[in-house]
Amino acid sequence: MAKVVPYNDQLHRDQVLALFSDVPFKKAMWEYQFLLNPGTVKSGFQPVVAVESDRVAGFNGVVPVAILWHGKHREGLWSCDFKVSSELRGKGVGRLIKEELAQQSPILISFGISPVAAIVLKRMGWQPNNDVHFLKKIRCPSSMRDHALSVFQRMTSVVNWTFGGDEYSVSVRETLPEQPAVDALWDDVKTGYNKVVVRNWSYLHWRYETHPLATYSFLELSDSANKLKAIGIVRASGGQLRLVDYMGPARDLGVKRALIKGVLDTWPDAKAVSAMTSDLQFKKIMKSLGFYQGREQPRFYVWTSPREFSPAECERNTEGWFIMGGDSDGELLQAASESWNENINHRENV
Repeated sequence: MAKVVPYNDQLHRDQVLALFSDVPFKKAMWEYQFLLNPGTVKSGFQPVVAVESDRVAGFNGVVPVAILWHGKHREGLWSCDFKVSSELRGKGVGRLIKEELAQQSPILISFGISPVAAIVLKRMGWQPNNDVHFLKKIRCPSSMRDHALSVFQRMTSVVNWTFGGDEYSVSVRETLPEQPAVDALWDDVKTGYNKVVVRNWSYLHWRYETHPLATYSFLELSDSANKLKAIGIVRASGGQLRLVDYMGPARDLGVKRALIKGVLDTWPDAKAVSAMTSDLQFKKIMKSLGFYQGREQPRFYVWTSPREFSPAECERNTEGWFIMGGDSDGELLQAASESWNENINHRENV
């Protein structure tokens, strides 16, 4: 019979890594993902571990984050890297782990989960958010489908016309702006958000500057007085360019349009540019600039504790979230995977 036990790094880490034997870069990511993030530094690493016969049977990683929830700071957990030993799947271990996870935080969030996991989470009271979409602009069509999508992109841009943002300048940096400037910007813009992971310097620095395998670029958007107005975070790989995060005004069409135009102008050779977002303004601006909205919807689920939230609040816990692709541990791991594979291929070609 499987049971949940307190996590012991010396005893459990290697066994957990063995569960992820199909992820060759997992060991290289462990310290960064789980131990060095600001939430863990503050409160410690407390994943959920299930064991049977003294062997790890299942694992659910967690990344503690500060969440701005209708103007109030709340503590929450990203649920990530959920895995059950293959021989014990379908025997209740997953439910046991998720039930324990619900005891650890009043707010649980998970993004980019599998269809099977989505079914389990729904049964356990998690709510799906349907606001996140994938948007893409194809610049170098390589197939009949790409050519058809290129025509669709042009049609989409006509019916989603936007303007503004010409008064801002965009520059590219290899690092974030200095901490005081980033934190001052966050303090200026945070009141415009309903529900969002706190994007102060500490969080952004850990998330994008200390990634052990991937490299990100930072777009600095400034006004005519050279005041920092927004930051965009971009990752390029294999001719694909992704806008993975944004920190700036929650509702400012001009700022967001200037940022997207800056992305397109700065990387003119990118074969395709994409982003995942829940933000209606970003969706409209991207469509106006030649992006199409894909059918796929990355699954984003939220659970809130009925002990700390009213039934009505729990029912509406998915409303009003600002989500970008960088919020997902999927982006964190995809970046690692692409960088790992590029390095492997490079070594093989030497």
